[in-house]
Amino acid sequence: MKRICITGYNSFIGKNFYKKYKKSLKISLYKNNIKNLNEIKKFLKNKNITHFVNFAGLSRSKCDSNEIECSNTNYNSIKKIINYLNNLDNKPHFIFVSTSHVYDYSKMKLKETSKTNPRNTYAKLKLKSENYIKRNYKNYTILRLFNVYGANQSKSYFIPDIKEKIINGKIINIDKSVRDFIHVSEVSRVIKFIINKNINETLNVGSGKDYSLIKIIKFLSKKLNRKPILKVKNKKTKLVADISLLKSYGFKTKINEKYINF
Repeated sequence: MKRICITGYNSFIGKNFYKKYKKSLKISLYKNNIKNLNEIKKFLKNKNITHFVNFAGLSRSKCDSNEIECSNTNYNSIKKIINYLNNLDNKPHFIFVSTSHVYDYSKMKLKETSKTNPRNTYAKLKLKSENYIKRNYKNYTILRLFNVYGANQSKSYFIPDIKEKIINGKIINIDKSVRDFIHVSEVSRVIKFIINKNINETLNVGSGKDYSLIKIIKFLSKKLNRKPILKVKNKKTKLVADISLLKSYGFKTKINEKYINF
């Protein structure tokens, strides 16, 4: 039987994963701070876990305001956990939730081998953690998530932030960029798939589709029956996933990613 430990269960993605699979998977929730390795050791004692899924970490906005705390939580904690797991007789499969922001912008869809160029503290530490895991642990999967959305997401994310600005008549500063959006329930399906398959790989997790940010805003405005106040910059960047590697392992996308889901 697969025995799974998850950290960051109260995060947007962690909460969705637990709610979706708490009845079908044997999941243990680590609820304390991941910086406390002794607490993690006590929690894992005698559990003989087969999978360790890390959802924990500070958000991009918190990393921007406190780089030292972000480094301690988002990198040093991962480093300590990996070192500890490496000393176990039965080493669990470690699933690390990373971000598409480790990549450089590209006119082409991004493969897992595409050039990296993290532009903020959050992404830099994600990439640093990825590299540490790859160098020091054999049984892992790194998931580079593109723009995740869904119900009950915090206002620090694109979709709820735009909705709030449309409703309250605030100016929306935007450019002509294109991004890849994936529903949180689809991300949870990918993680469950990885748990069942034990894939040892770095994988893109997205819809693989181009979404114009301006078109999304106009769609949301239509749904909300409000006219957006746009201030558009003549700039265009693109971050869209090539998900062919994930599909090559047998994963089949289930959700049809249409604007209606926003």
